[in-house]
Amino acid sequence: MKYFILAGEKSGDLHGSNLIREIVKIDPQAEIKAWGGEGMQEAGAEILIHHKELAIMGLLGVLQNIQRLKGLFTKFGSQIEAFQPDTIIFIDYGGFNLKAARIAKIKGFHTQFYIAPKVWAWNKGRIEDIKKWIDELYVIFPFELNLFKEKGIRTHYVGNPLQDAVSEFSPAPNFVANENINQPYIALLAGSRKQEIKSALPVFAQLAVENPEINFIVAGISEWKELYTNYPIQVLYDQTYDILSHAHAAVVTSGTATLETALFKIPQIVVYKTDWLFYSLAKLLVKIKFISLVNIILDKLAVPELIQVHFTSQHIQLKLHKLMQENSTERQEQLADYQKLAELIGPAGASNKTANLIVQAAQSAK
Repeated sequence: MKYFILAGEKSGDLHGSNLIREIVKIDPQAEIKAWGGEGMQEAGAEILIHHKELAIMGLLGVLQNIQRLKGLFTKFGSQIEAFQPDTIIFIDYGGFNLKAARIAKIKGFHTQFYIAPKVWAWNKGRIEDIKKWIDELYVIFPFELNLFKEKGIRTHYVGNPLQDAVSEFSPAPNFVANENINQPYIALLAGSRKQEIKSALPVFAQLAVENPEINFIVAGISEWKELYTNYPIQVLYDQTYDILSHAHAAVVTSGTATLETALFKIPQIVVYKTDWLFYSLAKLLVKIKFISLVNIILDKLAVPELIQVHFTSQHIQLKLHKLMQENSTERQEQLADYQKLAELIGPAGASNKTANLIVQAAQSAK
């Protein structure tokens, strides 16, 4: 069959690549076109647009890129009409993907959404959009299943694909020696989007300068390489899991990486900074107590969160020195909470389960 997959950012590319590998096992003759990245391309998809072109953050970012967004949606409509896929799969990135799903559904295509928009956090109005534009929904948190099913949406709980990614990861041999890394070290994860990286790096650099006795390594992303070059701090590109697997602790920009860090059992501090206008609006709209996925799933402040004006070198240092002590209460409590988190998320296998359901749904819809 023919599949069109739309992943709007780097984490979507990771989950999309694992999903594609499983689809190809079930349907070896699958023809797959996608918007995504290198991971999905290596897995077997023809990439029509790189996810970097979709990296727009905040209300200001949207307002500044309205014409470009319109052009992207027009291009999406033309591509699916030309390709005529049996199903279209949207991965995460709800704000963009639901608008694309509307276009696809109006044109008569079968639609499936993997990793549901986080309507439990904000914008519950999206539930009605999902009901109108999505044929099959795949959720990765247990508490999401009833939320969507109660609204009459065909919903499947598949487990969390990050368990797949982490459990399948094999550390590079001699990683520490090959990269000339002094141990122990603190991993610094600045995020995957351009604006996140630009906000985090100055603070991370200041942290490194003010603490020369501590080894810091930034987990960089090569597609934004130009953003890292002006800072006096060690950066290793496209090796995030290797960096995390050997780290003593981490400072992590809020997002998927907070959950990945927890699954690697690395104590962490979560940070985040965005433009003032977007943050002010988000405070009015967001209905959750925490921003980190770790804290949201556990429903407690298991890992510290330093947001906006609190995201400073000084605030990080206060938390970090306690977290670095091997037998500190803060470190031991985080590790105990990580164990509970892993039990709540469940075992690996989300990609395989989702792929089977996606192929079955597409076959039924033909």
